[in-house]
Amino acid sequence: MKHLCGKTVVITGAAGGLGSALAKALAKEGCHLALIDINQQALTELTEKLQTPALRISYHVVNLCEKTEIDNLPAELMLVHPSIDVIINNAGMTLQKSVESHSMDDWQRVFSLNFWAAVSMCQTLLPFLRQQNSAHIVNLSSMAAFHGLPSQCSYSSSKAALQAYSESLRAELSGDGIGVSCIHPGAIQTNMIMATLDESDDMAQAHKNMVLAQRFGISPQAAAKQIVRGIKRNTRSMTIGVDAKLLKFASTALPRLTANLLARTYSKFIDT
Repeated sequence: MKHLCGKTVVITGAAGGLGSALAKALAKEGCHLALIDINQQALTELTEKLQTPALRISYHVVNLCEKTEIDNLPAELMLVHPSIDVIINNAGMTLQKSVESHSMDDWQRVFSLNFWAAVSMCQTLLPFLRQQNSAHIVNLSSMAAFHGLPSQCSYSSSKAALQAYSESLRAELSGDGIGVSCIHPGAIQTNMIMATLDESDDMAQAHKNMVLAQRFGISPQAAAKQIVRGIKRNTRSMTIGVDAKLLKFASTALPRLTANLLARTYSKFIDT
């Protein structure tokens, strides 16, 4: 998909930092947008900023953890958009809790949004993608898919599952003109941690992690620019950020050292 002008793009988690950056970047490309999030106020404000006479921009308030709401999306989307060319499964959440303190409800919440929502979106909208000569799916995984991170077991597991799903999906759709990109960002300067900060095992450390992400993470605008480029090039997998590139290399070339370093780092956190 070398040219995006005139294409219709569906973005989940559109009201968040990366989601809104993607929406703005794609609007500049001349894309029509269907913006999905649970935050109606933020969606309304974003839509008003992006709306132009040349573009069809709609917003849809959806709880992606409820499959019935995803099932109802096609009819709602078709009221505004006659076709769908790109799906970006960007919505996600993380919990900073130990394996022991993760309840089954925690696991279900994280997997519902990070994994099952993406699967349901693809399953529901795939028939519309098949109607196009060229279409694309983007799944936002994470560097956490390369190696399970301490205090983020559900997040790492869900993102690793999304990576494997993306690989299977790309193989199955390769002959149908539908590309699939799996994106592995490192720290991005967004407020994703804030949503569940008060549920963290160690509030002080969680705040430190948030500050580090804001200070050293890549900007959402820079990440969005790379993702848009990946759609155009039908990139199979993309690692964004120095931290993500380092973890990918270390977990592949030096798996034992990586595991030991993460274990030692976690031990220092819980001992302080």
